[in-house]
Amino acid sequence: MANAARDADRGDLIRVGDVDLWVDVTGAGEPVVLLAGADTPGFRWDPTFVDELVDDGFLVVRFDHRDCGRSTRLGPDAGYRLEDLAADVVGLLDRLGHDDAHLVGRSMGGMVGQVVALDHPGRARSLTLIGTSPGAGDERLPGPDDDFVEQMMRRLFAGPPVDEPGRIDWLVELGEFMAGDAFPFDRAEAALLARAELLTGWQPESGHGVAVHGSPSRVERLHEITQPTMVVHGTADPVFPIDHGRMLASGIDGAVFVEVEGLGHETPAAMLADLRPALVGHLRAASERSG
Repeated sequence: MANAARDADRGDLIRVGDVDLWVDVTGAGEPVVLLAGADTPGFRWDPTFVDELVDDGFLVVRFDHRDCGRSTRLGPDAGYRLEDLAADVVGLLDRLGHDDAHLVGRSMGGMVGQVVALDHPGRARSLTLIGTSPGAGDERLPGPDDDFVEQMMRRLFAGPPVDEPGRIDWLVELGEFMAGDAFPFDRAEAALLARAELLTGWQPESGHGVAVHGSPSRVERLHEITQPTMVVHGTADPVFPIDHGRMLASGIDGAVFVEVEGLGHETPAAMLADLRPALVGHLRAASERSG
């Protein structure tokens, strides 16, 4: 079992604009930036997936978004939007000395990738959008699963535990709520990740939710995305039902759509392993096109 917490103590802080971002860079070759979801530190990307991308000849960049992990904490009243998170990505590329990069984003990270492609088109060589949406709250798209909403409301009113064991269980429970039945949910691995997340600066509130829901829908702009795009979405996603992925794939000209039966709002190691051949083919084809 590959433990993603293995990489929790790697990386450095890099100043980007007015925030410090925790960044881990490994490998050599064309840069692939992995964009994590809301309130999710960058080290949660499966390390075997990262190692194999490095073996495939890519330079892999992981980082903590502002207001997450070891990056600058701003809080839920900071008022930033997806555009600010996209500007962080562009600024990070500048600091690392890269004109562009392949962007692989899940959930909120996929939204950030869309904004980079739309507002800074020369900085995205390709897009891979996993379990994400072109417009959270857009009335043309279905809302979250009712049972999931009920569970989130229960957690909201109860509030997070104050002790470490309770907080670990809290984070593991959230992962279970988001998981589908395509891949077994590994509670032991989830607990290790949760413990590492607590050690690297977890806080129960950030401005990520405000950024996601306070930013404009991109549905009407999807036709402006010209970068080679692959959309990956699970049929059991309780946060962004499958129609969100289908809207992305139909709205972006030439997008490849990978529908994963039974996948929830998650990126388990086994799914990433299954996805990797298609992903690497997508990245290399995009490079040939841009070259």
